[in-house]
Amino acid sequence: MLRKDILINHKQRGFTILELVVVIIVISILGLFAIDRIFAIRIAAEQAAVKQLVGTIKSALGLEVARLALDGKMSAVAMLDKTNPLLLLSQSPNNYIGEKSNGKNIIKPGVWYFDKKQKTLVYNVLYAENFKTTLKGLPRIRHRIKLVYNDRNKNRRFDLRTDGIAGLDLVPLDKFSWTTKTEEISKKNI
Repeated sequence: MLRKDILINHKQRGFTILELVVVIIVISILGLFAIDRIFAIRIAAEQAAVKQLVGTIKSALGLEVARLALDGKMSAVAMLDKTNPLLLLSQSPNNYIGEKSNGKNIIKPGVWYFDKKQKTLVYNVLYAENFKTTLKGLPRIRHRIKLVYNDRNKNRRFDLRTDGIAGLDLVPLDKFSWTTKTEEISKKNI
């Protein structure tokens, strides 16, 4: 009798090969959905980081214009046109690599730099597979400080004695967008 009890306990049923295959297929399908979602999230995170820095720079430009106006130095606002906007921040982003004489040599993705030759703030896109731009070559975003003024004499250039200064803006120089398979993540310009 003792032997029958031992044999009965050892006859417990395990997984069949079919059950294991079904479980592996279900886990694989769930994994594919998770990976696709993670890729979309990383693109959205990059876009949000770019948008946040652009917003911070625009706020710094507004504060600098206000400071110069309070000091009675509005003519100094015009001198900030096409300069490095990151110099106005108390702290540069961690991925800022500085001012470069020739930005065409910078191919590292996910970094900001100021191209002194073209007078532009540039971001080399990290996740380029879902990024579209009108620029040729390396996927990047270019911005520049632009003087905003009232062109009173309609000559399409700033004249210190004639035109009134309205402020400064950070403007994108090229159209760009980030996309995923299912949705557009960003507007055409930030």
